[in-house]
Order: sequence, then structure tokens, then C-alpha cells
Amino acid sequence: MKTLDFHLDYKKKRLILAILSIFILVSFYFFKSASFTLRAVSTIAVMTFFYATDHFYNIKFRKRHYFFMIMIVIMSFLASPLYYIYPNYDKLQHFIQPMFTCSLVFYMINKLHLELKWKIAFTFLSVVAILGIFEIGEFGLDSLFDLKLQGVYVRDMGGFEKFNLMMDPLKDTMIDMAFGIFGSGIWCSTFAISMKKKLNINILKEF
Repeated sequence: MKTLDFHLDYKKKRLILAILSIFILVSFYFFKSASFTLRAVSTIAVMTFFYATDHFYNIKFRKRHYFFMIMIVIMSFLASPLYYIYPNYDKLQHFIQPMFTCSLVFYMINKLHLELKWKIAFTFLSVVAILGIFEIGEFGLDSLFDLKLQGVYVRDMGGFEKFNLMMDPLKDTMIDMAFGIFGSGIWCSTFAISMKKKLNINILKEF
């Protein structure tokens, strides 16, 4: 069965995943380190899982969704050293990524037979729940492995492995959640307004 132009068939999606994986592996060859290895493997694993979920459940994510997911994993894993160089990078990430996630979640929820307002409401609540689960995961990993995922740390220029705590973990978590909820709210509000305008335009065309 042929797909519409704005859909990517799974063969093309596999090609995108393969190209991304090859690029990361080539980068790994030139930037060999235990830290980069972990980030590279995590990026490939998450993108593979995303594709497998898309294919197994036949969700048929569009090109923009793959772009959003690639941006999420790059910001979260490959660009993670920026956490310790630019203190506000984490806040920027928690503001932007929920917008990408809203697009992914709404695309799935939109398949349900619900009124638009409830689809948007469930999208918002789902993304907020994902934010909460993510923060709980960070807490668990920090408790077990002290990965410094919670809290804002800046690398001490006097020692490569030394970090200075700029914001305590609890305050960092609350601010991250606030930025995530704000970003999700902006996406849902903007989407609702744009859909309302389209609906009004279609109504006017009938007269």
C-alpha cells in the first residue's frame, strides 16, 4: 500500500536510522572516550527503540516526528557536556523538549475518538506525567550511581573532574518541572488557537 507524500515508509525510516547511527559511530572513532561511548550508544539505542515502537504499533510517525526525536536525543545525550559548561542549557532543554514531545504524543492521541479539547488536554497531562517520570528516573540514578543528573553543576576550570554545585537538586527539579509544564502549555495553547482559527475559516468558507 502506498503512503501519502508526507509520510515516510518504514524502509526510508530505517535508512534515516542507519545514517544517523553511522554518523555517530564515525564520530565515536574520532572522539574516543568512555563518556562519548556511553552517549553514542544511548543515542542509537533510543532512536532504535523509537523506530521499533513506530513500526511494531504501526503508528506511522511523520518526518517531523523523527526530526523532533533526533533533536531530543542529540540534546539529551550527545550534547550533554553542555550541562557542565552552560548552566542554563538544562533549563532551555526542559523548555523546548516538552514541545517536541507534545507533537509526538498528540499525534498518537489524535487517533482516539475524542473531542479536540480532550485530545489537547490529554496531551498536556501525558507530557506532564512523562516529565514527572523522567525526574523520578534522574533521582533514582543519582541515588544509585551519583551521576549528578539533578542539580546544576559547573565544571571547575581548576580541575577537569571537579564540579561546583550551582543549584541544589530539589530546587533544580522544581524549576525543571516548571519549565517543562510551561513549554507544554505553550504548545497546547498555540495548537488549540491555530485549530480554532482553521475551524473558523472553514465555517466562513461555507457561506
